[in-house]
Amino acid sequence: MTRGIHRRSPAARAALNVLYLFLGALSCWLIYELRIIVICLLMAITLASAIAPVAEWAEAKKIPRVATVVVIFIITALIYSAVAYLLFPPMKEQALALYENLPKYVQGLTTKFPSLNEYIGSDGDQMKIDPEHLKQIAPNVARRTLSLTAGLLGALANMLLVVFLTFYFVVEANSMWEKLLLWVPPQHRERAGSLIKPLGIRMGGYVRGQLLVSIAVATILGTGLTILKVEYSLVLGALAGLFNLVPFVGSAITMVLSLVVAFNQSVELAVLVFLLFALEQWLESNFIVPLLLGKQVDLHPLLVLFAILIGATLMGLPGALVAVPVAAALQLLAQEFYLKPLNAESTANSASANFDAMESKAVNSGEPQTDKPETQPHQTN
Repeated sequence: MTRGIHRRSPAARAALNVLYLFLGALSCWLIYELRIIVICLLMAITLASAIAPVAEWAEAKKIPRVATVVVIFIITALIYSAVAYLLFPPMKEQALALYENLPKYVQGLTTKFPSLNEYIGSDGDQMKIDPEHLKQIAPNVARRTLSLTAGLLGALANMLLVVFLTFYFVVEANSMWEKLLLWVPPQHRERAGSLIKPLGIRMGGYVRGQLLVSIAVATILGTGLTILKVEYSLVLGALAGLFNLVPFVGSAITMVLSLVVAFNQSVELAVLVFLLFALEQWLESNFIVPLLLGKQVDLHPLLVLFAILIGATLMGLPGALVAVPVAAALQLLAQEFYLKPLNAESTANSASANFDAMESKAVNSGEPQTDKPETQPHQTN
């Protein structure tokens, strides 16, 4: 068969490009319309990646994966139930008191700092925190979150879907990946299969590490606020840990609430609270995150921030929760399919240029020449 038969005409290439653009646009539209299912799927994959190492270890000990996943779910439910049973009464009391007194605290803050009136309003003492007011002042993330869940019943259904998918992905991981790899061209199956474990390590490692980081942040801030005798310290510490599941968000929101409460107790206490949060951020950045997350998720902080902003803008709070694991997976794929081949090619070209320079120098100096090593173009499996 001649070479010209395989060569596409310009019209055929243009038509093929238009088809690709159409399929890409159609895929983006489908993802947006089915965003609830996409978010549930991403959450399930992320959670399954976090559970998979435990299931693999238990499977090596002749323990079925089904039993491992069921035990993990039961232990998790028991831990949450015990924490709720022990902490719910005092946290409920503090949360209700904070809810009732927050308008008064805001008014006290504007009294000490009159310049805040132009941002909050002069009628801060009449400010009521009701659902309608929250709906008006809620950020774009909260509005999109409400539209995604479609109420409490929808949120519960989504939660059950995530649990079911997580269970299925962990239990049927081996057979599932084998069947999915059948859709990959034979010449690329080995390389695609070799990326499954690194992707799971990054996504699952982030979940496990971030949970531990959130617990550490809640413990540090809750203990510190209690020692400083800040009102509602238990609630504020719990909020810090809960919100810290989304990096850069938890500590910032909790710091604002804590400063509002502390300023109404004393200015000196507010300064101490600010120093406490500064100390916590220093500990988190230099010790907690490197120790608990380590090199499992090699993401630059700026990339993490942009991932969270994009995820929150597109899909609300659920999008922000899965943004960092998805960004970590995409970065790994970009490194594997673009960065490594690019650097390998540049390294080969640099080696060839260095040899040419050495050969030219040898010719000019009259030294014997050496054979130029053969360079093979970088090939991917």
